[in-house]
Amino acid sequence: MRKVFIESMLVIVGLAISIPYIIFPNPYLMFLFVFVAQPCIGVAVALVLWEVYKDLTSKDLL
Repeated sequence: MRKVFIESMLVIVGLAISIPYIIFPNPYLMFLFVFVAQPCIGVAVALVLWEVYKDLTSKDLL
């Protein structure tokens, strides 16, 4: 369950900010998009890659 729960929550937060910014661009949403949404999605991608790396090394595939 923990494998992707945190990552999925980060992506949901990022998309919840990104979609309104795309539809109704304004300075406040741009600030949230740049300083909250993009880092959330970036951290989620990094955590997923880390989980994949740990899984591959634990099974001696890498």
